[in-house]
Amino acid sequence: MGHIRYPRTRGLGTKRAAIVGASLAVALAVFPLSASADVTHVVAKGHTIATIAGRYHVTAKAITDANPKANPKRRIGETLTIPGVAPKASDKPAPKPGEKAAPKSEGQAKAAKPGEKAAPAPQGHAHASAGATTTPAPAAASAHGKDAYTGKPKHPNVVHLVRFGTSEEATVNVSAHGKVPNAALDQFKKLMHSGSGQTHTPDARLVALLGIVSNHFGGKKIEIISGFRPFSPKQYTPHSNHNHGRAMDFRVQGVPNTVLRDYCRTLHDVGVGYYPNSVFVHLDVRQAPAFWIDYSKPGEAPRYHAPNVDADEGTSDVHAEHPGLNSQQPTAPSDGPAAPAAPSASTAPQDRDTKPSETPAAPKVDAPKLEAPKVEVPAPSPGAPSRP
Repeated sequence: MGHIRYPRTRGLGTKRAAIVGASLAVALAVFPLSASADVTHVVAKGHTIATIAGRYHVTAKAITDANPKANPKRRIGETLTIPGVAPKASDKPAPKPGEKAAPKSEGQAKAAKPGEKAAPAPQGHAHASAGATTTPAPAAASAHGKDAYTGKPKHPNVVHLVRFGTSEEATVNVSAHGKVPNAALDQFKKLMHSGSGQTHTPDARLVALLGIVSNHFGGKKIEIISGFRPFSPKQYTPHSNHNHGRAMDFRVQGVPNTVLRDYCRTLHDVGVGYYPNSVFVHLDVRQAPAFWIDYSKPGEAPRYHAPNVDADEGTSDVHAEHPGLNSQQPTAPSDGPAAPAAPSASTAPQDRDTKPSETPAAPKVDAPKLEAPKVEVPAPSPGAPSRP
């Protein structure tokens, strides 16, 4: 219902003014104004204040006023509070996975034109998602770098999950009217169970970020290596976001872990861990960005690339849950543990993917300079579990 224009009562007698006021009260009772509420929006690629405001039919000033400490340049993965969003009768629920057509979200690239053919899938990547409109061959990857592994998802915000070592799979829509629905949290909770079968509700921002990762890589399957892990006195870090449903070890089928690692580092306020002697990348949500490389092998204590890194786990924490993890052929291109000849410490390259052979300690290298200026994080999405 639109705005109600109140009639002028100037000059009316007290009795007539009382009648007019009573009539307005009855009208509001019979025809109430549309309810409005704040919703949380997770910024994705291409989103601007203007496009976000247009999507929710609010003003750009209302968004900036509601988020005074947010990064004005908008970073992927940042959460924004959208104030006073009124539901519309034309709003329809998000389409179910598998439906013929799916709405395009803001910032999504346009779909391939009719008649265009997708590039042939690379050999050995049979598990790549059919939803990706372009899947370049390895030769193209070397020519175009990381962009060769990106694609346009057939169904944006629909994540295809598979659990490592089991037959568990799920197709999850992680966005409904700007927030992560409870149904998505429940599905992630089931597939992120511990090795012993214990579960914990995942953080909603982690789920939203995995949706952004899925969109970036064309909807390829995300393979969960390790999700929730209850605290163990044997874990190498006294605290771990895995203990609270705020972290996942995973890989994207058909994408090298080095490419996945570098993209995850562009997300807002996350921890990213890279394990060159294993087959996964770690991602967690936290208050400030962190990055580490662990050169250790399964069964060894962590050997991080630099001292005092805010690492969330060591290689062996994950392999304790999956003892045969490295023995199984990865579905993603191998960028793993083959060790080259040991270089001198003075010429050790930055962000090495393998540890130097016969070296008792990992070389100290600087992390890639992908960090953006630190900003204060808005409150987590509604429905996210509270911190212990």
